[in-house]
Parts: sequence; structure tokens; C-alpha cells
Amino acid sequence: MESPPKPLVSTRATEPELEERIDAFVIGLGETVDALQDAEAAGDHAVLARRATALAVLAGELGYPPLVEAAERIAQASREHSPEAAHKAVAEVTDLAQRIRRGHRSAA
Repeated sequence: MESPPKPLVSTRATEPELEERIDAFVIGLGETVDALQDAEAAGDHAVLARRATALAVLAGELGYPPLVEAAERIAQASREHSPEAAHKAVAEVTDLAQRIRRGHRSAA
């Protein structure tokens, strides 16, 4: 049986000044992913690109490089009006969000 992918922990988790922002980010990640999924399902490329770009910026500030890359792929696919690529990238962000939640101290 395949084990689940490893939890993802922020590369900035040891910076006390970011603790509250990281907590809020992780807690709100489910809603963020839902909003991406909703925009993707509606075929709203502009909203999807905007939300994905905002996610990439915030994930970068808070130390989640894999999430930055996946969110940037969503934004790029949206700008190119590529539904298949956007769908694949949204699925990847969804998986990464689950790994981030498992890696957060609130999951302990």
C-alpha cells in the first residue's frame, strides 16, 4: 500500500514573527482552495488567474515553494485559457494544501 505524500512544512516555520500569518494561512487554505475550484469549475479564467496569483505571492512570503509553483501554473493556464492544464494545476494545489495542513503544528 502506498503511503501518503509527506506533510509540507513552511521553510519559514522557525520565524516567530511569521507564526500568526502562517497559522492564518493554513487555517484559511481550505477556503482558498474551494475558491480556486469554484472559479475553475465556472470556467472563469480571469478570477482563477487572480486568485492563483494572490495565492502564489502569499505562499512565497510564507515559505511554501511547491505551492507557489503550482499556483503559478494555475495562473499561467488560466491566462492561456487552457482548461485541462488549469484543472491539473488546481488538483495539484488541492493535494499540496492537504499536505500543508498535515505539516502544520495544529495537525499534531
